[in-house]
Amino acid sequence: MKLLELLNLFPDIKIISGSYTPDENFDFVRTDSRKLEPNDLFCLPDSSGDKGVEYAKFSSSRYILIGSKLKIPKLENKIVLKTDLDPESLAGPIASAILGDPSSKLKVIGVTGTNGKTSLTHILAYLGESQGKSCGIIGTTGVKFKGILSDTGYTTPDPSSLQSILKEMYDSGVEYVFMEASSHGLKLGRTNGVHFKVGVFSNLTQDHLDFHPNMEDYLNSKALLFSSVALNPETFGVIDSDAPGGKDFKSAVESTSPGLKIFSLGRSSGEFEIHSEAFSLEKTSYQIKLSDEWGGDTYISTNLLGGFNVRNTALAFVTALGLGWEKKSLLSALESIPQIPGRFQIYYSKDKSRMAVVDYAHTPDALENILRSIRESKPKELITLFGCGGDRDKTKRPKMAKIAGELSDKVILTSDNPRTEDPESILDDIQEGFSAGYSPMLREVDRAKAISFGISHLKEGGCLLVAGKGHEDYQIIGKDKRHFDDGEEIRKAFDSVGL
Repeated sequence: MKLLELLNLFPDIKIISGSYTPDENFDFVRTDSRKLEPNDLFCLPDSSGDKGVEYAKFSSSRYILIGSKLKIPKLENKIVLKTDLDPESLAGPIASAILGDPSSKLKVIGVTGTNGKTSLTHILAYLGESQGKSCGIIGTTGVKFKGILSDTGYTTPDPSSLQSILKEMYDSGVEYVFMEASSHGLKLGRTNGVHFKVGVFSNLTQDHLDFHPNMEDYLNSKALLFSSVALNPETFGVIDSDAPGGKDFKSAVESTSPGLKIFSLGRSSGEFEIHSEAFSLEKTSYQIKLSDEWGGDTYISTNLLGGFNVRNTALAFVTALGLGWEKKSLLSALESIPQIPGRFQIYYSKDKSRMAVVDYAHTPDALENILRSIRESKPKELITLFGCGGDRDKTKRPKMAKIAGELSDKVILTSDNPRTEDPESILDDIQEGFSAGYSPMLREVDRAKAISFGISHLKEGGCLLVAGKGHEDYQIIGKDKRHFDDGEEIRKAFDSVGL
């Protein structure tokens, strides 16, 4: 892109130092200094603070865009540009302009919420494929399309990488993109420049209070997704208004995006009501009230287990109907959804006498949901194994212990990703949440040993819930990232005890 074209497209950007020619071009835009090439435009985030000057000085890039908060001297052989906005918030729109605005040529469905984002994107993509649509996924488990699976390291990638992914998807023939929109990604502007066709909200419970100052900021950050949904007759939002935080979230969206069409799931809304739920270890079923236009009361059966998957499949079903997909084939597809990595992922002993469940539940609400869902399937014994991540929100640790102690027959405490915290100190914080006199079945920081112990002590007809890491195939101890897969350890443990 020519430098003068950038100034025309973004009038707020001004050149404040450095000499340039009228035909001068830069190649791309970046917010991550590790990915910079010499001819890139470096959008220096306001969050870089005082370190920003050093980043700018020693950056390999010739072009530096700074915000008004940063005071920077003239830099030799560099062109410095300035904006009154946070430069990070402009990286997405600039990258989109360079790449030909790829999201405008795709149907991008954004999914936000504390829990359920990954499940929803995978369910929606499977439903889309069942309709003959070419679909892509961007989220916690990586980027997936056309048989390609890659890891970005983030739920919502940085703005430049995100626009590049969307361009690659469009070039490969993808039509629908189902994308997790995290509160971090939305608040930091990573999704700026993305044209969303649909916004979907699952729920809002405590998480990420190490990043957000309070729950109000957390809610408002997630509501930014719906502000990004362009207002036209084909766009809409889907909100589970009966979910935790649902009513407040709906009010926020109605206030900030008053012209947006909203489909609301829940008895409180009187629009799409769920009733007559039934659960077993083989399937989940329920009735959903639809408008006469969509066929009225409809029976849904799915192989995905648990009460939270009632909400997930119902949200996906309403979204799919809103997209105009054929109802009968959707109902058929819901009966055989492939297992979602690390989400109520079941592992049986060879004789099917015992089972283990791997789930990403790493918040109080998610842990409660998965435990109640397993209880609905009536195991003869339920052992819960979990830990909490280090260098993250400490306030949820005792809350998760309280939930595990109340809803499990026995509890095993172990490490999640302790990072730079002392693993034993994390377990101390967790253990404070147990009721007086309660002791866990085992306290063991070695997660592999803890899983082996849990499997070896599991009674016939029992279930071991291994919570917290889900799809992750690594463990972070100190600053070392090591291979670790809960599913692999469960299989080893079953084999070692001959089950």
